[in-house]
Amino acid sequence: MNLKTSALLIVANALLSALIVLAYALWFGPAAAPRLAVLDVGELYRLKETQVAKVLVKLDATHEDRALALQRASAFGLEMTNLIQSLPEECHCLILARGAVVGPAPLLPDLTPEVRRRLGL
Repeated sequence: MNLKTSALLIVANALLSALIVLAYALWFGPAAAPRLAVLDVGELYRLKETQVAKVLVKLDATHEDRALALQRASAFGLEMTNLIQSLPEECHCLILARGAVVGPAPLLPDLTPEVRRRLGL
């Protein structure tokens, strides 16, 4: 075996090894870490509570207005649950409760303002 053949075999083996390592990394390698976002569910419930309380203590509110506010408050939990279940699919992210994040989370997007807008709070 001459020098040219030996060099060709070394280069071919290096390329084949690199191809096998790349294929393994793409096929069996770990999936990318999920994107994260936060949602302050407590704030949303407090805002809804405030919204309902304003109607209930309003002096010129009719009985129908108060009944409607209470009805909307009782439906809020289901509405909130449905929205929270659809959010991960929309943002393609994992949603953490704001209370589960220790310290400030400036690098995590906060979905609370968007959810607040959707719920009319």
